[in-house]
Amino acid sequence: MKIKTFLFGILIFISCARKEDDSVSPKPRMYPRIDFPDHQFITLDKTRDCGFSFRRSAHSEVIERDRFFGEELENNCWFDLNYPAFNATVHFTYHPIRENKDYVSLASESFRMAYEHSSMASAIEEIPVIKEGVEQGMVFRLRGPVASPYQFYLTDTVQHFLRGSLYFNSHPNPDSIAPLLVHLSVDMDSLVQSIHWE
Repeated sequence: MKIKTFLFGILIFISCARKEDDSVSPKPRMYPRIDFPDHQFITLDKTRDCGFSFRRSAHSEVIERDRFFGEELENNCWFDLNYPAFNATVHFTYHPIRENKDYVSLASESFRMAYEHSSMASAIEEIPVIKEGVEQGMVFRLRGPVASPYQFYLTDTVQHFLRGSLYFNSHPNPDSIAPLLVHLSVDMDSLVQSIHWE
């Protein structure tokens, strides 16, 4: 009887010890939950100075730029859309189409700038922007650990050329920014489709 009690006690001890070992395991990596605001849009009107207007997110703020790497800009149409809640910024550059900056060279430069990320990108998707049956730009969606996962250019091909690049102000981690990118892509798509040239 004593042997049976002794063996029963050892069995209980081993089963309890095994449960403690199984309960110690590394926790999976988690990212904080973000409550996204509803998409709301207001018009950014730069028709008087720059010849265009578009819908922007009501949750973004416009920051005007007058210098680029310390040099004064040739026009006052360069600006940023800042998303303070998401630590993200869309940088805009504008060029009037002229002999020294023609449509083909500006479009080629936009392709070059998008494909500068190709060493880090797992894919680059090109989506033509067609309005009223005419191509008026291109959207570049970049996948992978890239600094700027959404870029675009918009133009009337005659007078105006506008380029935008979305940047997250943090180390690029596709997994952690994926929900933000999905949310902000709705804003960016709305902006691209709403462009109006004077």
